[in-house]
Amino acid sequence: MRTYRKKEKKELEDRYSSLTTDPASIKFIDRLVADSRNVALNHTAGLSTPQQVQMVLFALFNMMDSRQSYKKAVKSVVRERDAALYRQLGVDVPTDPNAVDYYTLVNLENTSRTLYGDEFADWVMKNKNPTELLFRVADETGVVLLPGSGFGVQHPSARASLANLNEYQYAAIGESLRRFADEAYAEYTKAKKIK
Repeated sequence: MRTYRKKEKKELEDRYSSLTTDPASIKFIDRLVADSRNVALNHTAGLSTPQQVQMVLFALFNMMDSRQSYKKAVKSVVRERDAALYRQLGVDVPTDPNAVDYYTLVNLENTSRTLYGDEFADWVMKNKNPTELLFRVADETGVVLLPGSGFGVQHPSARASLANLNEYQYAAIGESLRRFADEAYAEYTKAKKIK
């Protein structure tokens, strides 16, 4: 843009002025993204053309797979990932007939209660910050879990997407969560002895 004539620069500045106060500084890739939809609505725009084409291809593929073999295989992979996480954590996979199994919510209170009982769960709820758990998992596994509160859940929880990692990575998340629980339990028993 810097090499364009004044008239061309003015047109581009007008075009990208809703994105930034310095349109000349916008990276090429960011202009491509903005141009794939209405520039003024870049921050709230819906699906871009490439995404729409991809959705059409997915829909066509689904219609051609009359036995739903691919869909069944994908569901199986996602459920195996979920099972790996909870197996390493040491608790049963929660069952929910309405779950899409695209993600899982690890309920901090219920997990604490299942692992070490009611008193421990009450202690965890009073003495542990759920955000500490999220940072711990990120440090140990390189995987960022999100707080459940961002997804309409009231209880302290960690949300993991089951769609984008390998099974061994979900096992590592489960191991990290279990270490956190075991260390919290050791802290709890030590505090209980002091009283």
